[in-house]
This record gives sequence, structure tokens and C-alpha cells, in this order.
Amino acid sequence: MKKITKGKIIVFTLVLLLGFVGFHIWSELQKAKFQENYGQYTYYVPEYRPNYKFFEGKKALFYNWELVDSEEMQKMATVKSEASKFTSVRAFSYGYFVNNYMKLKNNPEQGLYDFNRNVPEKGEYWRLAVYKLVGEKLERKEFDVFKMVRSFDDNLVPSEIDSIGMERGATSEKKYVRIILHPKHSENDEDYKVYFIDLDEGKILPADKVKTDKLSTKNNFVSNTSFYDNLAKKGVSVSMTSVGLNDTYPRKNLKKTVLGQDYPELHKILQGYDSRVAFLNEEPDIKLVQKVAELFFPPGTNVFENVTIPAKYSVDGQEHVINSAEELQKYYKEGE
Repeated sequence: MKKITKGKIIVFTLVLLLGFVGFHIWSELQKAKFQENYGQYTYYVPEYRPNYKFFEGKKALFYNWELVDSEEMQKMATVKSEASKFTSVRAFSYGYFVNNYMKLKNNPEQGLYDFNRNVPEKGEYWRLAVYKLVGEKLERKEFDVFKMVRSFDDNLVPSEIDSIGMERGATSEKKYVRIILHPKHSENDEDYKVYFIDLDEGKILPADKVKTDKLSTKNNFVSNTSFYDNLAKKGVSVSMTSVGLNDTYPRKNLKKTVLGQDYPELHKILQGYDSRVAFLNEEPDIKLVQKVAELFFPPGTNVFENVTIPAKYSVDGQEHVINSAEELQKYYKEGE
């Protein structure tokens, strides 16, 4: 058996040491690269895109929001973000889907402290994606929020895009979302002001230049009767513009419903993230609201059972308890 000489031991040890040092240097370089590309951006909101299907022709729209998968998204998922789930704007109204997403080094809502720029630093971005329904397809536009602000007023800084939703012009077909801006190096909360983003042109407008149309409450039988409360107790949230499922709704029961049994594609969409059903018709439609609401219950369920019409909203000034859409149409009237 050959003896292992002292020289060979030294060479072997040096090889191991060099390998360890090399690995350590490589590991540190990888950490530095990750920090440069991802780790320093502690305010991150990923991009989402809408999935949708029409129902009853084009009277209603089932939709959810799908996370856009990318290498950056996967890497950023390992970085702790200061952004809350409410920072991401995912909204649908008036035929437009809107989503904002960003990768920033700090919180833009903290402008009084450490966010006073409208030019992104290296690696940063803040974008607004707008999807417009044209026929049955979506037309997508993407706007750079920093660039929009600079084009409007180079002295202003973006703070947030309002997550409340969209608004419609009172005298035009323009659609808007609200954005909050403040002057650079502002020290006062009252300096934060609301402006509007034109969703078609990607331009910012002063609030006094935009007249919006208030949501019509005409024939709002959903909230003027006990219809809303009755369904809310069962986990279904209904309005004159949309229907969704509350956290209390047992999702496992969906497969036993009309939706689960008769509409597999719509059922799949409702199982997705942030899913909802939107009504596309301008005028309230009792039959459509009924048909959509009944999708979330077993076949044969009467969603108008024991609905109370207050005296204020009845044709004869008397309270009525009704059990069908026909009775609702017979006794309900809009208040003065």
C-alpha cells in the first residue's frame, strides 16, 4: 500500500481550501447580484391579468385575476414586501379592467418621509395596465405612472392610485381612475390632492376639469328590500352592478350548485383569485340578477323567498313579503 506523502496532503488541503474560498466568493457574488436585482426593492406589487367569460349573451361577465408568472415574480416572492394586498388595484367597471403593479425601493405613500421622486431609480417601475372590452376581446394598454406624472407636472410626485375603482365622465364616454399626487418635498398632509387618469389616453387631469357621473340608484331593489341581506347571510354578495362570494360562503358547496353542475367553465373562473360576476347592462334587470344569484345555490332554490318590501318602496304604501320576481315587479316601486 502506497504511503500518502506530506506533500500530497498539503496539495489536497490546498485544493479543498481553494474550492471552499471559491464557493464562498461565488455565493457572496450571487447574494450581491440578488440584492441588486431584487432584494433592495421592498415595495413590490406583482402584475395580474383578467380571465373572463360572458354569460347570457353579453349581459354578464364572469372574471378573475391571474398572477402573471415570470422569473422576476418568482424571485420577488422570496423578498419581504411592505406593500399590502390593498395596494394592488384590480378593478372592473364600465367595460374596463384596470391593474397597477410596481417594483420600488420604498413606499410611495410615505412621500412626507422618504419618497419624493417622479423619476424611477435604476430597476424601479410603476405601471398601470388597462384592458378595454371591444366586442368579446380585450385591448390592452400600458402606461408608465412616473412618466404620466412628469408629463402633467414635473413638480408633482405619485403617492397612490385609488383602489376604489373607476368613474365615468358625466358628459362623455371617458373612464377614469383617481390618482393621489403631492408636491416634491411636501411636509403637509393637506398637500396630497386627487387627480384623474384618463384610461384611454393615459393622461392625468385636474379634479376640477373632470365631471363624473354618479352611480345610478334607480330601481335599486337589491338594497331597498331585504334581498341583499337575505343573500348576504348565505355568503352571496349582490349589488346592482355585480355578484360575488363572501368569505363565509363554503366554496366546497359550489360543485352542488347550478353553477357547478351546468356551467363548468364559469365554475372554474369563480374558483380563481378575486373572482366576481359583473352585470354589463346599463339598466337594472330583475330577471338577470335572479338568474345569476341562483347560480350559487342548488337547483330549485328560490332566491326571492321571504323578501320584504318596505312600505316606503311599495306601490300601495304597505309592507309586503314576496316570494318571486313577479311579485317584486308587481309591488315594488322606487322611493320618492
